[in-house]
This record gives sequence, C-alpha cells and structure tokens, in this order.
Amino acid sequence: MRDRCRFFILAIVALVAASCSAEQIGDPYMLFEIHGTVVDAEGNPIQGIQVSSGYSDVQSTNVNGNFSFYGRSTPTTYVVLTFEDKDGADNGGIYVKRAVEVQVNEKTPGSEMGNFSGTYFASDVEVVMLKKEDTLDPDSGLIPLNASAE
Repeated sequence: MRDRCRFFILAIVALVAASCSAEQIGDPYMLFEIHGTVVDAEGNPIQGIQVSSGYSDVQSTNVNGNFSFYGRSTPTTYVVLTFEDKDGADNGGIYVKRAVEVQVNEKTPGSEMGNFSGTYFASDVEVVMLKKEDTLDPDSGLIPLNASAE
C-alpha cells in the first residue's frame, strides 16, 4: 500500500511538472521593440552605427540613421542600448561609444501564468553621437573615455 501511495504521489508530481509550459520555467522576461535615429552634433543622420543591448543581436543604422531594435530582457521599464561606430572605412570610427537608457512602455501585457511579462515599446528615440576629437576639446566639458580624471 505504501508503495502505491508513493507511486501515486510521484505520478501527480510528474504530471504537474509536464503541464508547465516553457514560459513558466526560468527567469521572468519581456520582449521589447525600440525605434529611433542616430545623428551627429549637427543633426545629420549617421549610417553604420552598431546598436546592441547585450541581450540580442547587433543591428546597424541605415542610410537615414534609423534603427529598429528588437530584443529580450529581464522585466524593466528601461532598456540600455549601446551605440558604437565600428565601421572604420565609412566613418573612420570617429564617434565616441554611447550607452543610452531608453524608457519603454507596455505595448501588450504578459500572461497571467508564467514568466512572460509582456511586450514593451519605445519610438522616436534620438541619439546624438559626438566625434572623438570633440571630446578632447577642454572647453567641451567632456572627458575622453581613455583619459583619467585627475
């Protein structure tokens, strides 16, 4: 009788575990979508700037400086995107790398069951890139990334 009871309990536990979807297992997450433009200090669009979040594939800005970034993150109201000029030949790698915190708003809610927290969205994000040479100007108030503060 005792063995039957153990078997019955194990069978119920196995059925409950098997009924859980992939969304119910693991860490909570959200999907996000961010659209924007990367420009220089004069407001001109910059092509070829790489956009990344650390959670998703790297994407690049188009000829109009526009980007559409889709990714996955832990649930939050802000997503940090990194903008980096790595195309050397076209822009000479002349822009300073930037990390920008973008506020995202809920677009579609998550499921009440599971770890999916919903889809979040931001649009019309404008990122201004500064040239490396401009950060060396003592009157700019900026410190180059490779310089140490004294």
